[in-house]
Amino acid sequence: MTAVKNQPGLGAPDRLSARYGGVPVIYVESEEDSYVFGECWFKDRLSHVEFRPAAQQCNFSGCAAVIKAVAEERKAGNSAWGVVDRDTVMSEDMWHLVHETDDAAYQRSKPFGAEVKALCRWEMENYLADGEAMEKCRAEIEMQPSRPAQDVYDELLNHCQILIPHAAINAVCHQHRIEGLSDGYTNRRFSTRAESEAHVQQDRFPRLPPSAAADYAMHVSHVDAFDLPGETSTARVNALLRRVHGKALLDRFSAAHSIKIDLKGPLANRMREMARVPAEIALFVDDVVANN
Repeated sequence: MTAVKNQPGLGAPDRLSARYGGVPVIYVESEEDSYVFGECWFKDRLSHVEFRPAAQQCNFSGCAAVIKAVAEERKAGNSAWGVVDRDTVMSEDMWHLVHETDDAAYQRSKPFGAEVKALCRWEMENYLADGEAMEKCRAEIEMQPSRPAQDVYDELLNHCQILIPHAAINAVCHQHRIEGLSDGYTNRRFSTRAESEAHVQQDRFPRLPPSAAADYAMHVSHVDAFDLPGETSTARVNALLRRVHGKALLDRFSAAHSIKIDLKGPLANRMREMARVPAEIALFVDDVVANN
């Protein structure tokens, strides 16, 4: 999310001390996540909670930094919480949680402790993949009328289906400790899931042991299990966002519409303006504020 990294005022120490003194801290994985939370979605809560990149505490970023920062702050007696992407459970080989389709059971598990929120969706970008906000941004950039929501979610469902093999092969690659496919791998290359399936196997299978074919079939079935066949495109997209890669989805959408700018910052702002801040994250922030 580099496009939102250098927003005005984020690094001003006097501004931070004035706004955040004595309030609970929620550590997030990156400066970009801090911008989305603090400068967009929860801008009106900054007198009650601070969103801080974990690198400020640990000198490195990412999910491990969040977990470490929260533990260190709690040990020192400070009020600290954290938010990590769902992909963290895969990085820790917690496969039962990678595959868990029951959101209530997943959230009850609290794999990194009660103070660290493990998001239900794969990564932060999966929450920015909001069809209404995406279409608002697209229409403004292309100076065109907005399409009906049904058309937008039909398109997004097609992108998600094409990204199921991408998610599955990356799980296999992690399992066997080899490099996975990039987020932009499927951009403009494939128009159907069958095309995506054929190419991701052709690309990675030669680098994997023979057992990887069975592993891949297993992971495809697990990713497919997040889908809701027979439901609306909107419901299916929101369900699949728990498991397909959000960065890859945003990349595909941008490539499909020849959008040259990074959409993440504009999407975060549009979601705030449209009152579409994710309820799951808003409830967590509310709980942190209420318990402090």
